[in-house]
Amino acid sequence: MSARLSTRLCGAFRAFAAACVFSLGSSPALAQPIFLTAPQEISHVDRPPVMAPEAAQWLPAIAGQAVPPPPQMSRPEQKPRATILRHLANNVQGYRLVGETGSSEWPIYLTDKQARRRLQFQLGYLSAISVMPEASRLTLLINDQPVGATAITAVQAVKTVAFDIPPSLLRAGFNSVRIAMEQRHRVDCSLEATRELWTQIDPTRTGLIVDEADAEIDAISDLGALPTDEQGALPLRAVIADHPATKDLDRMLRVMQIVSIIGRFEQPVVDAGALAGGRYGANLLVGTAAELAAIVGPPMVGVVSKPRAFVLPATPQRRTTIVVTGANAQQVDEAIKQFLVAASPKGAAAGLRAALAFPGYRVEGGQRIRLGDIGVKSAEFDGRLFRVAFNVVMPSDFYPADYGRATVRVAGGYAPGLASKAQLVMNVNERTAVTLPLLRSSGEVFKDNPLPVPLGFLRPGLNRIEIEAHVPAPADERCETFALRDAPNRFLFLDSTEIEIPSIARVGRLPDLAVTATGGFPFSTSLRRSKLYMPRLDAKTIGAAATFVAHLAVVAGRPIDFEITQTPPLASKSPTLAVAPYDALAPALLRKLDMPIDDLARVWDEKIGAPAESKKEAARNRLALQSNFPMACHPWRSIGGFRTMLENVDRTATGATRSEDDAGPATALSDDGEGARDLFQEWDARLRNESRFNAAFSWLRRVGEWGRAKFTDAADIFRRLEPAPVAVSSQTTLALGQNILDGANENVWTVVTAPNADALADSVACLVDPRVSRQITGQTALLDLSSARIDAVPVANPRFVMTQPLSVGNARLIAAGWLSLHALYYVGGVLAVGLLLAVTTRLFVKNVGRRTS
Repeated sequence: MSARLSTRLCGAFRAFAAACVFSLGSSPALAQPIFLTAPQEISHVDRPPVMAPEAAQWLPAIAGQAVPPPPQMSRPEQKPRATILRHLANNVQGYRLVGETGSSEWPIYLTDKQARRRLQFQLGYLSAISVMPEASRLTLLINDQPVGATAITAVQAVKTVAFDIPPSLLRAGFNSVRIAMEQRHRVDCSLEATRELWTQIDPTRTGLIVDEADAEIDAISDLGALPTDEQGALPLRAVIADHPATKDLDRMLRVMQIVSIIGRFEQPVVDAGALAGGRYGANLLVGTAAELAAIVGPPMVGVVSKPRAFVLPATPQRRTTIVVTGANAQQVDEAIKQFLVAASPKGAAAGLRAALAFPGYRVEGGQRIRLGDIGVKSAEFDGRLFRVAFNVVMPSDFYPADYGRATVRVAGGYAPGLASKAQLVMNVNERTAVTLPLLRSSGEVFKDNPLPVPLGFLRPGLNRIEIEAHVPAPADERCETFALRDAPNRFLFLDSTEIEIPSIARVGRLPDLAVTATGGFPFSTSLRRSKLYMPRLDAKTIGAAATFVAHLAVVAGRPIDFEITQTPPLASKSPTLAVAPYDALAPALLRKLDMPIDDLARVWDEKIGAPAESKKEAARNRLALQSNFPMACHPWRSIGGFRTMLENVDRTATGATRSEDDAGPATALSDDGEGARDLFQEWDARLRNESRFNAAFSWLRRVGEWGRAKFTDAADIFRRLEPAPVAVSSQTTLALGQNILDGANENVWTVVTAPNADALADSVACLVDPRVSRQITGQTALLDLSSARIDAVPVANPRFVMTQPLSVGNARLIAAGWLSLHALYYVGGVLAVGLLLAVTTRLFVKNVGRRTS
């Protein structure tokens, strides 16, 4: 009896379980399986890229079920949770990975609440059609730990992949996010073909997937967690009155600069107006309690009797809002100081390292920097063109000239049997500075292979240094692409490589827009308070001026104290920045700055004072991605600009086969000293075993040592090839100029102008993109918004401005640098000294010795 009852109960339980399974299988929310332990493919056309249903835990139970359930047993549809995408901040290299290997690293800040959650990272990318997916992959590393990898197969459209982040990997504060790439050509094995390979990260679909409820920040110490927008910029809305006072704008500018510096935001973009909504960026309210209550109402400000700086979390109608207030103006100034107290960074060790090196590692001269300490990783490489890059920031008053050499001491090695074209190449700011042939047919390992780089190749501000290893082999001529996937390693690079910066000359040069745009000089070093001249205080002009000032603070690494004035400070004893539409500036002032006002007036005639053009949405289409085009610029506004982008499109056939399978798990190399020594010993032992005929090739060793001391010094060639003066074109949308007025070095003016206020705000937003701002140089710079290109008029006779206490050592370096840039004066000085020595020697020996008849 009991056995029969048990049988019936078991049958009833099985029927109930089957019905439950059938009902789950029909739920619309579960129609698409999601695998949370592996990369997830997401279509960016039919579904939103951020998607994480709550019922994912039921998926293993319903796999393979195709029979529909009874209608009465169906479960209600599960709602997906609301999420946002924490985009990666913009940087100088953009979002493009070129060649056979490469990586980019970003610091990303998390609050305590976000760090405790199980998060995902979403990666969207597009690749060149020449990439072979079977031998190419993207790898995601967070805090130097591999999280996942995927085969590179996105040839025709953007592909989106999601990775689960392991628990306890993220930390509150800064974390390191690194996207690494390794790819091979599908049909061509030549060294030149490797330059056709590229993978473009789509910033609109890349970032941390965070629950909307966790995305809020509520403390000044968490300002680094403010989310950037789809172009990697930080939108800041200055909430101001209709007729703001200049003192209130002074304080607003200072807060904007501090927020940008604390959060390591390289592209802050500011506008002015009422409280803004949206997910990204922040509103800024700065002023006394009475002033703010008149703008946004008393409930938002509350009762204020002391200095206060606090954050109001975002709502569906309002961005995150930063409030800095007090009962009076003095208390507002005290409240601003609270930002500096909360500015000490925190986070994972790798995240702090990434924050320190973003956008570049700041150097002062007389330093040795281990590349592993600024994020460069050891690597073994089996392709033909190895590339590793890093950024350093030189002081704004650095004097670039060939009075010394920075030395990169490369640690690594290369395999035997390479082709005769094998060499190491050092590129500085896209110019080849030094080459070193790799001549030993038996291979070599080294711990200190010096590559000397003349200081003339560096410049004030941000510098990008790339180390390339060209390691072709005879097997490349056969081009067995599938066999090359399992080829032995050809090159070893160790993170113990160091760069040694010697003592540098410190002196400012004016006028020079490059020094201003990349280092904030002279505003960042002025002993007096700098002036910001704005004849009109409309919302567009205020936004443009605040954007440019925030950019200067970011590149200088510290806030710059500006005093806003509406009257031209012509007799000022401090540097002046003027930001205004063209018709708001006096023609006499522009003539003193040697700006081409006649050409500007002719080209901008119909645009001066005109309303803004209708602005289209910045669609991140395939053409813009392939061109790595800055999203803040507008290629669609001119046919010429659009055609320029079309020329960059891959015109080869699009019928390539695609692999949908993800690559295997990523393999990480150890970044500590012990791991580097193991790699060195492994390569050293292998080469010793393979080098049985070292004695027969001793002459190669001597030739290699001789070649190590040779380098390609192209500095003099580039200096002689000064760019010709450029003309204002119909595509020019912004003009920058700099000059010294009345012969006084303190009275240096920098002007930023456009045909109207709307064009000014639009163009400055494009100008501060890191890929655009580093093009600024010369005495006058002209921006073409449609192509994100800057044409410059070179400086004729720059002046020296002392920024350091005068010392014998600094004076010697300055003199040596000046003579290296003026070869004729150097030769003339040597001849004069030689002639003087000959004459004095003649006079001295004339009456010495015994006379003979």
